[in-house]
Amino acid sequence: MLRKRYLTLLALLFGSCLSHASVTLSNTRVVYNADKKESNINVRNNTDSPFLVQSWVQGNDSQGTKAPFIVTPPLFRLDGGKANALRIIYNGTALPRDRESLFWLNVKSIPSSSREDVNKLQIAVNTRIKLFYRPANLADEPGEISKNVQWSVENNKLIVRNNSSYHISFAEVTINNKKWSEFDLLAPKSSKAFTLNNILLTNNASVHWKYINDYGGNSQLITQKIE
Repeated sequence: MLRKRYLTLLALLFGSCLSHASVTLSNTRVVYNADKKESNINVRNNTDSPFLVQSWVQGNDSQGTKAPFIVTPPLFRLDGGKANALRIIYNGTALPRDRESLFWLNVKSIPSSSREDVNKLQIAVNTRIKLFYRPANLADEPGEISKNVQWSVENNKLIVRNNSSYHISFAEVTINNKKWSEFDLLAPKSSKAFTLNNILLTNNASVHWKYINDYGGNSQLITQKIE
């Protein structure tokens, strides 16, 4: 009997995850260009059941600081098989003008329920994607990111410097035929250091890497020498 209940719970969990994953966003990231009045993203319900959708933007910190954006509509019902557009509007609060700023767009899908669902497991799922605020007239172009990235070795540490105006979301990094999973996101005008752990790099060592572009796809493979 206990085993049967356990299997039933697993089935409910698995089914719920599949169901909620069907409430999807049209993009994996949002780039808000400062010269535009707003930015849009679509939410689609690929199931037959209605969901309540709640959306908001938060700052790039562990406290979830309030961000200078509003999302409209902030809360709405999304029927099965339907889609709706979210409008993201910047409220004008001062942000750096020489580089991108990073925020997070949250879209929570809350399943509908009825009296018949009282014994069913209901899970609200929050989808969280990056929102980049991009000022106008930056000194460099998004397609020139690789020209403004430098790799070097100092005191047995690999240093990567991002001198560009853009956040770099690394898709993959390979050095000496070894893929490095430590690389994730590097803010503009910043650097990160990674311990080499006794990995010897020759004078001609190179790094091969890709980053995620504005459309959520991978860039072409970039090869650069380590200085």
